[in-house]
Amino acid sequence: MDQIEIILRTTVASGKVTEQLLAKFDTTKPATESDEVLQYSDLCIDPVQHQVSYQEKAVPLTETYEFQTFVYLASQPGRVFTKEQIYRAVWKEEPVDVSSAVFCIIRNIRQKLRKVTKKEYIQTVWGVGYKFVDVPGE
Repeated sequence: MDQIEIILRTTVASGKVTEQLLAKFDTTKPATESDEVLQYSDLCIDPVQHQVSYQEKAVPLTETYEFQTFVYLASQPGRVFTKEQIYRAVWKEEPVDVSSAVFCIIRNIRQKLRKVTKKEYIQTVWGVGYKFVDVPGE
C-alpha cells in the first residue's frame, strides 16, 4: 500500500530530534468511480450528467479538468489532497508543473462558484493542498 506521510521533525539545541505525524494519505485509493449524485447543502454534483448546480443554478465547469477536480475533491469531503494527488487523479499522468496547473484549476472553479454563492467549498490547506468542505447555511 502506497502512502504519503507528512511529518514535522523538530531538532532542539541539545540535538534531540522529535517527529510528529501530521497527516497520512493513501495514494492507492482511486478517485471516485461512482455514478452517485453528490449532494451538499444547496450544492449538487451529478457525475453521470457532468453537471454542477447550486440552488438549481448551473455552475459551468469545463469538463476535462475543472469538473473532474471538483468531483475528486467532493467525493471525500474533509480529506486533504496534495496537489500531486489531484494532478495524478485528474490529468492521469506523472506530475510536470503541478503547482501552477492545480492552482489555476482551483482558482477557476472558485471563480465560477462565486457567481452563484458566497460559500467557499474548496479550502486551501497551506503547505499541503486542498480539501472540499460542505458549508451549511449562507
